[in-house]
Formats: sequence, structure tokens, C-alpha cells
Amino acid sequence: MRDGLIAQQEALAVYLYALSVLAQEESMLTFRSEAFAPLVPRAASADAAAGAAVAEIGRLLAAARAANLEPGARARSAGSPTVIEDLRLRPLIRAADPPVQVLVGTLSRGMAALPGSEQDTYRQLLATIGEGHALLKARASNIRQREVEREIHAQEDRLRRLMLLLAPDPAVGLQPGAAGTVGAVVQP
Repeated sequence: MRDGLIAQQEALAVYLYALSVLAQEESMLTFRSEAFAPLVPRAASADAAAGAAVAEIGRLLAAARAANLEPGARARSAGSPTVIEDLRLRPLIRAADPPVQVLVGTLSRGMAALPGSEQDTYRQLLATIGEGHALLKARASNIRQREVEREIHAQEDRLRRLMLLLAPDPAVGLQPGAAGTVGAVVQP
């Protein structure tokens, strides 16, 4: 079960990192499906709904990566770079909200089975992720890329502050292992 929870955390970390990449102008999303794929059965081992959510996030990130513009495309485009990016970012936020909310819920429930005094802080962290993403979804149709980028940075700051309260115990909270997964899946 613990490995399944860690896989869910890693998938959520990959998605949030990818979202921050897409929120930046002139960004190219790197996503390696083969490195992400093992997270699906691992997440499903803890909760079938989590496995399906991780699979959906992987599908959405692969589609966002496939929609990357060719290098130099903006230079040849008559449209605004912001409009081009928003065509990729907004639909991703909307489509990813259901699986993100599933992961927030399954991780929160899964924490009840693990020992640790930081469960309340971790649940608060998860609630912040869920609420922040729901806010982005609600505002997705009428927000600009710069606003999304500012909101993502504000959410990241809140999450980092909460994570500092968590012990480095691998049984509790987001772990450094997620950083390795993010690097393997979405960092250039």
C-alpha cells in the first residue's frame, strides 16, 4: 500500500511540475510516457481509482507534449504566443481536475492507514492542492497565461511552506523520491 501511495504522490508531482512548465511562455513540455507508465500499476495497487486517475493524467500529459509547437513556430505565427500557449494550458487544467481530485482524495484516505503525527499537516497540504487546482479550473476560461503562472507560483509557495512542516519520514508526506520521478518524466 505504501508504494501505491508514493506512486500517487509522484504522479501528482509530475503533473504539477508539467503544469508549471506549460504556464511559462516559450515553454516546451518534455514528457516521457515510458518513464511515467510504471506509476499506473503501482498507484492501482493501493487504490483502483488512483490507478485510473494516474493513467488519465499520463494520457493528458502525453497529449500536451504532442501539442508542443515546433521550434521557431512562434516566429512564423501571426498570433500572440499567449494565445498559442493558452490553447494547451486551459484544456489541460479542465481535463486534469477530476483525476487530480481523485488523487487528493485517495492520498488523504491512504494516509489514515500510515503511522505518523504529521497526518493533519499532510492532509492540509493535499486539501491545498485540491482547492488550488479547482480554483484554476474554475477560472480557466477567463484567465491569461501570466495570471496562471502567478497563481501556480503562489500555490507552489504555499505548498513548500506546508512541506517544511512535514518530517522527512518516507511514510509521511511528499518525499524527495518524487523529485527523481519528476526529473525522469518531465524535465529536459
